[in-house]
Amino acid sequence: MLNDEEIKKYEIIEKVINGLMTRKEASIELNLCLRQIDKLKRKYVTDGKDGFIHGNRGKENQNKKGDDLINEIEQLYLDKYYDFNFTHFYEDIIFGNYDISYDAMLKRFTEDEIISPLAHKKTIKEYKEKMNTVIKDDKLNEEKEKKVELYKSRIIEAEKAHTRKSSNLFVFGQEVQMDACEKYWFGGIVSYLHLAVDKATKKVLFGWFEFEEITRGYFVLLFHIIINYGIPVKIKADNRSTFTANNAKDKRKALTQFGKICEELNIVLHTTSISTAKANVEIENETFKNRLISELRFEGITTIDEANDYLNNVFIPKINKKFSYVIDKKTSLMRENTYTEEELKLIISERKEKVIDNASSISYNYKYYVPINPETGELINFMKGTKCILIINYDGEYWGEIEGHYYQMIELENRDTVMKKESEVNTIKKEHHKYIPPKSHPWRKNMMLKH
Repeated sequence: MLNDEEIKKYEIIEKVINGLMTRKEASIELNLCLRQIDKLKRKYVTDGKDGFIHGNRGKENQNKKGDDLINEIEQLYLDKYYDFNFTHFYEDIIFGNYDISYDAMLKRFTEDEIISPLAHKKTIKEYKEKMNTVIKDDKLNEEKEKKVELYKSRIIEAEKAHTRKSSNLFVFGQEVQMDACEKYWFGGIVSYLHLAVDKATKKVLFGWFEFEEITRGYFVLLFHIIINYGIPVKIKADNRSTFTANNAKDKRKALTQFGKICEELNIVLHTTSISTAKANVEIENETFKNRLISELRFEGITTIDEANDYLNNVFIPKINKKFSYVIDKKTSLMRENTYTEEELKLIISERKEKVIDNASSISYNYKYYVPINPETGELINFMKGTKCILIINYDGEYWGEIEGHYYQMIELENRDTVMKKESEVNTIKKEHHKYIPPKSHPWRKNMMLKH
């Protein structure tokens, strides 16, 4: 049997044969060249209607994938990788392991009511209608039940991927963008992913999980950026209190801890309240949401230490290899790091101004600390009123900068109010003469009159 298109061709060629239509009119009507019209005329004469039937009619496509292969891939996705988007699933799991193209896999997934976490609104609308029909079916087999559960539990993200473009206006190290993203990343608890991204190469320089968006998270980012790549020219971040003193009248004089570190390392710190001004780190946040959460869940990672290890040793190198550009060392503006790790840990630290009391100690968080020579372990005494800069370094150790020298600050378990010399301790106290007013004193007179 001829289909509608083939019947149309047959009828027009019949008119040409009978002289009711010219070859040129037929070519315009069928959108074919004159040579193809002549070929169809010959088929009409030799084969009649059978000549207009397509040659592949009734033949099976040689490249068609078997149902067993498709069913295996679908079961794999539904059982283990249900929160992977289709591109992520194909690139990491299917490609190289199964003989199937992405388009073929996508087509069968679509036909079998399996939707991606990043499905478009139009697709979601169509699936709602299909799945409502499936849900109403009283006789659900195990496979359909899995698809229904997947559909019910799927959280559709409204954000779409941004186009990644390289910029000739920036070079590596010219601008590093920092931000933190709150999410249920692992273990069913809320945590914050701190990220640092280079604007020119789109490379994720480092990432770090904390349970809060805190200054230490950004300290960790800066430390590893300098150790692994060098000192950037500029850091761009939001207007949170880590980076800017929002309540200060004169912001030039009231630098934050992070701002003082940038000033010492000669890094320009720029803050903004506009998210599109630091679009690169915002884009990476979306990419990490779409990929990292599902990978951490699949790997069974539930602790923050495991998450940080997987993030920097597995996930970020994989993302950089796929999405970032090669670093051009000739044009790079990353300054070479000339500090040792120990020096850098003292620079990237919290600093608080303190004053030594009469016990040669300082107080912090209701505890007392005394300066110790780090080389000899000897307790060093200073006069009351001496200024001390308390330093909480990258490792959480307490140090003090006093009179241009660094001392390790050790917590005192028992503290006397005054540190005394041995000679003073052995001295016998002199008894002071007690003054007794005479009976004629007005106070004593009044007391006597009352009694």
